[in-house]
Amino acid sequence: QFLLPKYWGIWLFVGFAKLFVLLPYKTQMHIGRWLGRISYPLLKRRKKIAIVNLKIAFPDKTDKELDALAKKCFESVSMSGVEMMIAWFMPKKHFDKIKFDGHGMEHFESAHQDDNHGTLLLGSHFTCMEMIGRYIGEHYDPFYLVYQKHKNDLFEKVMTGSREGYVTKALQRKNVVSIVKHLKRKGSVWYAPDQDFGNERSIFVPFFGKACATLTATALLAKLTGAKVVPCYYIRKEDLSGYDIYVLPALENFPTGDDYQDALRYHEILEKAILAFPDQYLWQHRRYKTRPEGEESLYE
Repeated sequence: QFLLPKYWGIWLFVGFAKLFVLLPYKTQMHIGRWLGRISYPLLKRRKKIAIVNLKIAFPDKTDKELDALAKKCFESVSMSGVEMMIAWFMPKKHFDKIKFDGHGMEHFESAHQDDNHGTLLLGSHFTCMEMIGRYIGEHYDPFYLVYQKHKNDLFEKVMTGSREGYVTKALQRKNVVSIVKHLKRKGSVWYAPDQDFGNERSIFVPFFGKACATLTATALLAKLTGAKVVPCYYIRKEDLSGYDIYVLPALENFPTGDDYQDALRYHEILEKAILAFPDQYLWQHRRYKTRPEGEESLYE
């Protein structure tokens, strides 16, 4: 069935990607940055979404400053497309040459090696996450990641097959039973709840001061499994010499039983990381898509 015409574009992408990742790493990243600059004025809808989000997060910036920041965000997200190809298809001997610097990795290692608890590595959608997923997956076992299933069957197969070349297993977001099972077996699971999935298991919690539909699953997973929740974030070095991974101590007194306060605590951690590296967060996502009853869309 994957030979049908509707899948030919995916096959072309796979063939191109496997050749592209043989280029020198910095060359690939410069191409990605250049494509981001070109795409910025062309992707008008995504540009508008990014600007709306950035205005909420940085209300004191002028329109000119917001535009400049948005351009860097598009460079960053375009480089993330290159990084996806690198993470999925680059041969290990080339990938191992890329530099990864860990800051606070001992917090994750301590939790990962604890035979009494699973570990929920609480991540977020900083744009270099595919690279970090491969690096951690190749160095720590068992390591699982939670992801959103793709609508295209062939792309789903390529995506999960590639990721499962370096992580123990990719777990679908909606398969909560599977996530709970692997946490109870003392596995380490990477999970990023910072996207808008509507009212499904969500409550409204301020994110940069604006009500935001926020998943309560982090607290639920910790409650059901007793897993340690270890926050982290990760960024691409400005000079393209590699990546920095920042891991914080496991959250104490979590969950508290108050979903609002638990979600707010995650947002406070995430906001602090974003303020330090604003251009490397995924602002092109409609993070404020779901609105409280009676409130108009922010993106229309």
